[in-house]
Amino acid sequence: MRAWTADFLRDLAGKAALPGELLRLEDRPLLILCDYDGTLAPIARVPRDADPQPGALQALSGLLHHPRHRVAVVTGRRSAQVYSFLPLPDLTVVGLHGMEWSGQAPPAPQREVLERLARQFPSARGVRVEDKRWTVAVHYRNVAPAEQASVQRALDQVPLESGWERIEGKAVREFRPSGYGKGRAVRALMDGAPGWYPIFIGDDTTDEEAFLAVNAAGGLSVKVGTGETAAQVRLHDPAAVVALLSAWANPG
Repeated sequence: MRAWTADFLRDLAGKAALPGELLRLEDRPLLILCDYDGTLAPIARVPRDADPQPGALQALSGLLHHPRHRVAVVTGRRSAQVYSFLPLPDLTVVGLHGMEWSGQAPPAPQREVLERLARQFPSARGVRVEDKRWTVAVHYRNVAPAEQASVQRALDQVPLESGWERIEGKAVREFRPSGYGKGRAVRALMDGAPGWYPIFIGDDTTDEEAFLAVNAAGGLSVKVGTGETAAQVRLHDPAAVVALLSAWANPG
């Protein structure tokens, strides 16, 4: 797996130093699909503080107006949250791991299930329960390091309701209805863009199914940061991602 550091990619004045094999992709129509947290924005201790990486808004705007490329965000967040960080009305944002699509009403939320689940979550100091109305995420990034393993075990032992699943992320467990996921969302976006070369950029374990979907379609998968992955290429951080997106948005 290739890895390019942020220092290597960051300065667009030195764009000639960008890896040629990535830059040359700009010559074909690209379908660029990105996660948000950890990809377009650094991971924040509190999700509401996850401001986009400097330059991300400009790069996405450039791609939205590019004559050949398409771009979208596929995220576990509610789409409204992403639009609050990236106020680009024309940007396609698929939220809640593929449950929430622009112009389509998501299924009715199963509030009774969410309430039963919530009663079983650990109450250690630093645990934060994020109610997304349709799903619920339990964050333990701010739990004392010595207690994180026990919190994780407790979350992994919460009984699943019929038709529900638990997904693992970075210091988070999310409970959601089965049958969704970023892989399914990415396949739908690729089906809607025949002839575009698909690229998915993400950082978390929840992005692995999207990497596999893009790989199966002959596209490019890009992992941000460390960890085992099915992705073909690795970038070090969101600064590197923004530099690459900016290069594709502003050729020449």
